Formats: sequence, C-alpha cells, structure tokens
Amino acid sequence: MQSHGSLAENPLRSLLESAQGERSTGTLIVRNGNGESASLYFLFGHLFHAQGNGKSGDDAVVNALHWTKGDFEFDAKAKLPADETVKAGIPELVHAAETAPKPAPAEPKAEPKPERAEPRNERREHAEPERKVEAPQPRRGVKHRPSPKHGREPIPVPAGQILYYSLKTSFVDFPRLLTTLEREGYTGYVRLLTDDASGLILFREGSALECLYDGAADAASLVLGKQALQHFNDDVTAGHGVLDVVGLSPELIDGLYELTVSRPMYTELYAAWVDMKALLNFLSERKLSGSVMIRSGAGTGVIILAGGELAGAYTSESRDISDKPDRALALCDDPNAMIEVKSADATKHPPLDVEEIVGGQRGRPVAQPSAFAASPAQEATAPTNPTVPVLPTMQPEPPTAQIPTPSFSNYPPASVQVAPTSPPRPAGPQLDLTGVVAELQAMAEDALGNRARKVKDILGAADPSLGGIEAAIDQIPSISLLFVDSSRLEQLAQEMRARLKSHL
Repeated sequence: MQSHGSLAENPLRSLLESAQGERSTGTLIVRNGNGESASLYFLFGHLFHAQGNGKSGDDAVVNALHWTKGDFEFDAKAKLPADETVKAGIPELVHAAETAPKPAPAEPKAEPKPERAEPRNERREHAEPERKVEAPQPRRGVKHRPSPKHGREPIPVPAGQILYYSLKTSFVDFPRLLTTLEREGYTGYVRLLTDDASGLILFREGSALECLYDGAADAASLVLGKQALQHFNDDVTAGHGVLDVVGLSPELIDGLYELTVSRPMYTELYAAWVDMKALLNFLSERKLSGSVMIRSGAGTGVIILAGGELAGAYTSESRDISDKPDRALALCDDPNAMIEVKSADATKHPPLDVEEIVGGQRGRPVAQPSAFAASPAQEATAPTNPTVPVLPTMQPEPPTAQIPTPSFSNYPPASVQVAPTSPPRPAGPQLDLTGVVAELQAMAEDALGNRARKVKDILGAADPSLGGIEAAIDQIPSISLLFVDSSRLEQLAQEMRARLKSHL
C-alpha cells in the first residue's frame, strides 16, 4: 500500500480494498483539503476503528468515502488503538456511501468567516464540549490496559518495534494471530496483561520458543511451557485483558529465552562485594552468550550478551534498549542488589508446540462432530428402521409396475414414496427454521470462536424462510473479520449450505 498520495488519483474506496487485499496493518489518515480529516486503523487488512470530525466507526468511514479531493498518508508503524468501532465490512461501507446523500453543508460552513467576530462567546461555548468529546477517546486505551494485582511480570522485557499495543483480546482470534506470526517469520514477543495475570510468548523466526504465565500472588507460581500457553490461550479466548506484539532482534530474543530457561551460572551475588565491570570483562573474554540480571529495590536491570558482545541493556524503569550497560549497572549502587548470570544452554530445546494447544481452534474438528450430532442418535436408536420400511416398499413395487407410467396412477401412495418429490414434501412444512438457524450459528461459533458474532447476527436477522437463510449464508464470504481469511469464510458458507441441504 502506498505511503502517501492524492485522493483524486487514489480514491478512498481503492485504498480500503488495497489494504484489505494486501492484509495491511497501520493507520491511514485521509484529508479532504478543507480542514477535515479522518483516521482509519487496519489490522491484517481488517478495518476495525475509525474516527474524524466528531464521528467514529462506520459513520466516520462513510463520511470520508465522499471525499474526492485531498490527500492521504499511511503509517505502517503507528500504534494501534484499543477501540473497535467499525462493525460493517468494506463492501457494506462502500455501498452505504454510494446510497447515502453526500454531506454538502461542510463546505459552506467554512466560507462565512466574518460571522465569527460577532458571536465569539457562543463559538467558545460550542468549542468546549467538542474538546470534552475528543479528550476521553485516547484515554479509553489507558482504562482498558490492566495491571496485574501482584504488579509483577514473568520477566522484564525491553521496548522494541511495537506492532500492536493494547489490543483487546475480546476481538482477537488468538490461533489466527499465532498462525500469522509463524507465517511471517516473526521475531519478538507477545505479552498478555489482565487484571489478575500476565503472560509472555517469545518468538524467533516464526517459532514459539517459550511461554511464561504468572497468574497468582505467590512469586513461585510462574509456569512455563505447555501449561503456561494453555492459561495464556484461555485468557485470550475468554476476552480477558490486552495483548502487545513487539518486535525485537534475534540476539535480544535469544537473551530473553536464556534468561528464562537456562540454569544460573552465578547466582545470589551481592552487589556490595562484586566488581561489575570486572565481571563483565570476564564474561566478554569467555565469549559468553547469555544474560546478567540485577535486582534491586529501585528496579530490575538486564544485560544481554551474544558471544561476549553487548547485545543490549535495559531496566524495568527504562525499557529502551541501550548499547551501554550504564543504567543497569547503576542499580548496583544498592549494596543489597542481587546479581545473577545465566549462560546459554548448549542443548537445543525444541520449540513450543503451539499446535497442541490451539490446533483444535485453528482447524474445524469441532464442526464435524456437531454435523453428525443428530445422525448417530438416530442410527443408534433405530438402525434397522430406515432399511426395513424402505426396502420392502421399493422391492415389491418394481415387479408390479414401478417403472412404467401405469403404476403411477394405480398406486399413488407408493409412487409418492418412490418419487424424488417425497423428501421435499415433508421437509417444507416440517422444517424447523428456528432450529436450523441455531444450528448454523453453532457451526459459526465452533469454526470462528469469539469472531463469530457478525456471522451469527446475519443468520439471526435472516428472513424466516428457506430462501432467506440461503441469502444470509451467501453474505458470509463478504464479511470482514479480524484474523479470518475470506477463504475460511467461504469454506464455512459451503459447510452451512451442505448442512442446510441435509435438512431438505
């Protein structure tokens, strides 16, 4: 997607479609040249938030789609907000803009500038409530960013390239996020913050190295590996807390990983009797790859080494990565500060098996059991009933006159059973449309998890008829869902059509 350009050459509609097709992430700012602007936020091509000119959500997007002049700029590294206000998909927003009248009063208001001199007091009174409306918006992200009650984190992590910040788990498809990070060869960490817990997943070149989860007041309650990832996944699936996705260099990730899994080389060293500069020189001469952690009352400092060279240093108070260890070493001014040195483990640990925890949510194994939930019960209760009535009725009739037409007039009841029109006849009036819709909504929940809301709403609003349900299913592939590819929605629609056909 282009970083900047003109709306005359690249209309907003084309930009939206381009962002969706390229699965872009970032902030798109559009201006109409008359002082109006709008900010649109994308995550993997999904337009989830928009605001501008006192409007937000769908209204802000539809209003900006009317602009034919002006310019735009796209920032792929901008921090994303925590709010999700855009509910409709891009095709629906474009259609709404085409059918809605264009907002013409915006231009005339800018022309009568002389009138501002007369009602100054009134203008100021109107200006104050506008500021009050805009001010709370950025604060929402702060309110929704929790802090664990125990105030700890599994390990102190540095600042890096922020891809997503305070992303609400309530609209994150966690398996889809992991799949995307794996496919893009991501190196960095994913951090979870809730009111009661904190978690961390370390990634290197798309592989999940380790997961840490701290969810209790006891300092010894930190869990690692599969168990930690299960707790992490449960919190995200339940919509608890927020997620940060931060990119780091491979050397820093290796250091954080060794900080987590490696055994201490030197531990419980008091700063009062350790010459830190001499210790660092010693580790440098030994070509150590590992970490040095300093814990004091003023905070925690981390120094990461790669082959004896300083890969980076930071503290819990200053997360910015520095190429000098001065801030971390300053914590040693506290004589009671504790120093721990860890060396990289020579044995290579296998990466974390993410598929084992979220594999069922990535695929569709749950949809298949639900598809056959009714049939096993029927087959188990009366497996012979479908064969006994059908075979006797169809066997005696062919010898008499099932193929010739005279038999149709002589035996109307038998012809009705044998004719292909018999299944639709009972299915039409006896079809429980409410039950079918509920069954299809359950399929959406099994396949999409907490991203199934839009699909369920479309099915629930469908006309209570066979044609209405089919039309609702046809709309599903065009929906824009966070972390859900259109191919997955198309496949879900096909499964729903097959399920609907099975009831006929």
